[in-house]
Amino acid sequence: MSLRDDIIRLAQELEQEQSAAFQLWSWLPSCKAAERAHGDYASEHQPSLADIMREASMFISHGLKPTPQQIEEAGNYYKCPCGECGES
Repeated sequence: MSLRDDIIRLAQELEQEQSAAFQLWSWLPSCKAAERAHGDYASEHQPSLADIMREASMFISHGLKPTPQQIEEAGNYYKCPCGECGES
């Protein structure tokens, strides 16, 4: 394989990773908060893959229906990730 082929393969893998991260994020509370706060521009505030995985783990461990106490304990994970609007 050439360097060019390696770069193309890496770009394809990163694109697939980004797509999978967005699909996962789209059903998490922080995405719903971002949609309420930013409408069609919510995807501009997508958190990092690591934060998406942390939120998904918490959300699943909370049985997909967190209690108010669990939401409080989750900190910023269930809130809009823009960090400016305060939407939760």
